[in-house]
Amino acid sequence: MRSRSVAIDGLPVAPIVRVIDNFNRNRSLANVFEARVGRGRLLFSAIDLTRDLAHRPVARQLRTSLARYLRSESFQPQTELSPEQLRALVASSSDEYRR
Repeated sequence: MRSRSVAIDGLPVAPIVRVIDNFNRNRSLANVFEARVGRGRLLFSAIDLTRDLAHRPVARQLRTSLARYLRSESFQPQTELSPEQLRALVASSSDEYRR
């Protein structure tokens, strides 16, 4: 699997890469979003940007573009998440994909 969407229902984040859920569930889903967490800045990606990039030019370019963005002055997340919100998001996403 190359990516997994995470449910961001109830979180104040605006996805950089939004995923459209099906009409039955209609959850707010994201593959990439940014936030401030404590005194730091976070770019969260649920897309595999590390494996087999020699054969995945789109993933390689996305990784390059995201890295360039992270180094730029433009990377100034406006949304704030608490460490607890981030932990809960990661835990719930992990639980969902184990099923």
